[in-house]
Amino acid sequence: TKVSFEALPGWDKTDVKKSLSAFQMSCKTFLKQAPAHHVGSRHLDIRAKDWQPACKEASLIDSLDEDNAKVFFEKWFYPVESAKRKPLNGLFTGYYMPLLKGSLTKTKQFNTPIYGLPQDLQLNNLKKNSRYYTREEIDNGAIKKKAPVIAWINSPVERLFLEIEGSGVVKLANGKHVYLGYAGENGARYTSIGSVLIKKGVMTKHTASKQGIKRYLNKHPSHVNTILHKNKSFVFFEHLKQPMAVGTKGIGLTPGYSLAVDKQWIPIGAPLWLATKVPNTQDDNERKFQRLMIAQDTGGAIKGLMRGDIYWGSGKKATYLGEHMKNEGRYWLLLPKGAFNRLAV
Repeated sequence: TKVSFEALPGWDKTDVKKSLSAFQMSCKTFLKQAPAHHVGSRHLDIRAKDWQPACKEASLIDSLDEDNAKVFFEKWFYPVESAKRKPLNGLFTGYYMPLLKGSLTKTKQFNTPIYGLPQDLQLNNLKKNSRYYTREEIDNGAIKKKAPVIAWINSPVERLFLEIEGSGVVKLANGKHVYLGYAGENGARYTSIGSVLIKKGVMTKHTASKQGIKRYLNKHPSHVNTILHKNKSFVFFEHLKQPMAVGTKGIGLTPGYSLAVDKQWIPIGAPLWLATKVPNTQDDNERKFQRLMIAQDTGGAIKGLMRGDIYWGSGKKATYLGEHMKNEGRYWLLLPKGAFNRLAV
């Protein structure tokens, strides 16, 4: 259903300059694609040509101010909402780029490998219904001779959370940094370790935070492998060419403006007006968060029509927001006017 920009809570008060800058990152991909290339979702038949007119104009805007940014979005897009009998709310969380200590060679301290994409995985994925090695099989050495090791860190628990974040930085003893980005995965279904611990009765929904899970596993080292192996999914990484997180389709992520979504529902690259709450880093209260986000990433735990994960960047504030954010909210998808008119017929 089409709604007006005035109906978006906070649209008249929020600065969208950085949102336009983030959208320009998406446009670099759209403008390289063939006009008929499908860039929608399972439920929205949208082609690259639907985005390209707006992207051509966006690429010509070199002096961003609040007025021309708002005029741009209002000129090219219609906000739409998905609702049946009542507006749909969903869950919004955060993620960040963690900083880990590590080594380029295996040592007594750093003995957990961060694997690159195995040589045989692409061939394996070409076969229908093929199954690749699970986390347990990988931990037992199944890909030792098939996948490069990009770096070594000190904990399989830290590796799991690195996989959940999708990117990270490994700081070496000489002070140099290795930037890691998502390269692929084994195709197994993702299982939340928090849900595993809740089912075991050792945690509740309120205590199964990242820090809570880490504390429990650190106190029970003999249980670590058994619990982690319940999640058969495994993520592989690659060296990032530039010191920034990269999302789906190689799009550079903008802290506070890039959103991970379920691409079954939301087209990658699309703007979304998000209304939710975020933790206040100064105290225990939460503050209203109304912002034009750009869908530029995905995640194993990000499933459903109204589900999102805000990328916060790196550093202490980003870590706090990434680890503590878990709030209800909703978004409105901004569709190119031409695509909306075609789909609405």
